[in-house]
Amino acid sequence: MAHAQTILALDGGGTHTRVALITQDARVLAHANGPGCNPYDRPEWAHNLRNLLLTVPHTGLCAAVLGMAGYDAARPSSHQQVDVARAALGPHIPVALENDVQTAHRAAFAGGAGIFVLAGTGSVAQASTADGRTARAGGWGWLFGDEGGGYWIGCHALNHAARFLDDPDVPFAPFARGLLHALNLPTQGAGAADALREWLRTRPHPRSAVGDVAPTVHMLAHAQDPHARALLHAAGDHLANLARTASKGITADQTSTLPWSYGGSVMNSPFVRERVATMLERPPTAPILPPLGGAALHAAQLAGWQVDTAWVHTLSLALSPQKIAA
Repeated sequence: MAHAQTILALDGGGTHTRVALITQDARVLAHANGPGCNPYDRPEWAHNLRNLLLTVPHTGLCAAVLGMAGYDAARPSSHQQVDVARAALGPHIPVALENDVQTAHRAAFAGGAGIFVLAGTGSVAQASTADGRTARAGGWGWLFGDEGGGYWIGCHALNHAARFLDDPDVPFAPFARGLLHALNLPTQGAGAADALREWLRTRPHPRSAVGDVAPTVHMLAHAQDPHARALLHAAGDHLANLARTASKGITADQTSTLPWSYGGSVMNSPFVRERVATMLERPPTAPILPPLGGAALHAAQLAGWQVDTAWVHTLSLALSPQKIAA
């Protein structure tokens, strides 16, 4: 019995990596999740990437596309990413790697024009026109960039908590107490400060742990905490600025009417998304596909498959959170 022809799509972020094996009729044959594989952030990135690629079967594989945080064809680390992917997938499979915002942009607009804001653990924006011109802003990493991303939000929130432990009379004390409670940490007593330090020290991947604080900030904002809302609004301001900066790289009269869309865990927050919409003076366009879909579209092209609107729609259903792990 002949094996079904398949393509492999991968979305590799700083915190999580997702891979899916997709058939020619846009069904997900297999999928798996793993830790992040950004070489700028994960010393074990190659191990993570290799293991995930080997988790799904390769029989019938026609092409593979990997959207990777930290990827740029000119970087030495990116040459290593290609080597790891090629070693895991074999020498005869057409393989392409690209930056994760490029993959997510293609997914959001199904290959069309627009401005895309990606805010997960980090942050980056890409603007593209119908004739193929692109520009990007952000993606500088957690040490001196990624404003508005999950790590940025979590770091600022934990700074509030640390300042509260120094001085319980700070005006944002209710926010700090709520955050510490959510982390199951004490809010007072001689051991409270060390408990927060130990929390960070014992995280398997501290940057991801800090980024994972962002949903707690959203929860507190939903509970009407003004400092949580102010922090998420500040994140939205930074992300809108990334979108505007990216748009400067393409003709102004076109970018003013281009749709904008979004991706990443931070953009799931309506407080952030609505703030970006306010600053950009227009509502967002919901992404047509999740980032994995952007890798799948490119892989289908490499495989020579015919892809139309119906195929994209079927794929969007197959990659929905109800069908595949988010």
